[in-house]
Amino acid sequence: MITKKKLALRDLRDNKAQLWVSDYTISMLLFILAVILSVNIIINSFPTSNVFEELKTDASKISEILLSEGYPSDWDNESVIRPGLLTANRLNKTKVINAMNMSYSSLKPKLQALHDFIVIFEDPAGDMIEFEGLCVIGSPDVSISSTGSGPLIDCHNPDFTTIDYDNMIRIIRLVIYESRIIRMVVYVWE
Repeated sequence: MITKKKLALRDLRDNKAQLWVSDYTISMLLFILAVILSVNIIINSFPTSNVFEELKTDASKISEILLSEGYPSDWDNESVIRPGLLTANRLNKTKVINAMNMSYSSLKPKLQALHDFIVIFEDPAGDMIEFEGLCVIGSPDVSISSTGSGPLIDCHNPDFTTIDYDNMIRIIRLVIYESRIIRMVVYVWE
């Protein structure tokens, strides 16, 4: 037969067990919270680089300016203030050739570019499009691979091994040219 004394001891043990479980749970939650806060403080203490954001902003700005009509709308290399490549929302071959012939030192400030850049055009198959033998708008430091010998250049892929860069970003924008959709690819690097 169970006496009152044994029942009291059993109740006391159950209460102690309940206290132990709740103490354990609270201490475990506090420990996890401390670990999360410590990791968060350590991660946030490292300096963050804004280089990626700067490159992305630069590439977006260049592509936005180029995918406008420009100012004046019928610009040539002497009269250009803002070198846009579109006429009636379509790529204008004459404006593209003018931009490709423009010196990089005068083009870069007109596009408000902070970093070096090139712009190429690709067909849906990924091949570069030539505009009267010209392939690239932008930095002359990036070479274009040639399949033939001599002055004839067959536009293929830009060769970035000729430049020294730490970070590079590529933005692809779609544009209409000769009743088909092509890609305008903007590379910006630091």
